[in-house]
Amino acid sequence: MVTIFDVAKKAGVSIKTVSRVLNHATNVRSETRKKVQLAMRELDYHPSFAARELRSGQSRAIGIILSDSSGGFQGRLHMAALQACRNAGCFLTAGLIDENDDNWTDELAAFTSRTRVKRMILVPPFCDSTLLHEQLIAEDIAFTLISPSIMNEGAVSLGVNEEQAGFEITQHLIALGHTKIGHIAGIAGHVATQFRKAGYLRALSQSGLKVRDGWIGDGEFSFRDALTSARKMLADADDRPTAIFAANDEMAAAVCYTANSLGLSVPDDLSVAGFDDVAIATTIWPPLTTVSQPFDVMAEEAVRRLIDTDPDAQHGLNSTLECRLIIRGSTAPPPSAREL
Repeated sequence: MVTIFDVAKKAGVSIKTVSRVLNHATNVRSETRKKVQLAMRELDYHPSFAARELRSGQSRAIGIILSDSSGGFQGRLHMAALQACRNAGCFLTAGLIDENDDNWTDELAAFTSRTRVKRMILVPPFCDSTLLHEQLIAEDIAFTLISPSIMNEGAVSLGVNEEQAGFEITQHLIALGHTKIGHIAGIAGHVATQFRKAGYLRALSQSGLKVRDGWIGDGEFSFRDALTSARKMLADADDRPTAIFAANDEMAAAVCYTANSLGLSVPDDLSVAGFDDVAIATTIWPPLTTVSQPFDVMAEEAVRRLIDTDPDAQHGLNSTLECRLIIRGSTAPPPSAREL
């Protein structure tokens, strides 16, 4: 079995230095830290969490609760958090909770009691529950919020400017020459829905384009619900949009599916754009133009803040991270522009 002594020997450092790296001490030079981490990977060294917890009196586990374990936003963030924890030498324990269950706070209490986690990552919609925040504070559990509706000064928060991202992807469609642009929104009341839609509306307004009520649909962030909205939006061959921005990639995939069922070509007849850049964005054809969320960075930063520093020292520490517009094959100039 590989030991800490083997890691120290391979990295050419002292055992104490390896211990500092394992415990994420701040007084280790970056070059030294990288040498130790490389040695750990090459030797396939995995520290004993139980022994470290007994010595420090503190758990190295981080909890995360999800309402959807599929490959969408939460699923992608879950995988990023798993990798971030692995890189940091701790482990992630996940719980699946139905946000629509009236007793979900009891489920959370059971989860924290069973797992004994003292640190948690909260993702939408749980990150916006003040009741949950109060419950965790009462249990002395530190937490980091991912993409909360408001960057709360009383909590450690990480997020992206979703309104600006919605604006930029709609501007991309306008720059291609589209003037008839529809939007399929997510779950009513969710802040991601509101911000992304607000960005879409701002882009239309700044370009002097009209907002058509019939070209704004509800998709509930799901493939199935987006199918219904897409069919309604594309039903009238004489009066339908030439581009649709869907508030996530699953709904954008539903738009592509609907277009194909109606004999429309994407992007020749209809441009489609999504949001998130999850797996489905590159597994359908054509691959989706979308907004790429920095999942890996969000997860790494969330884990770092939870384990590197005393949570009290990070009170009110907020960060807004950058999204990227990823242009792929699902968007192109409208037919009218190509005919000129």
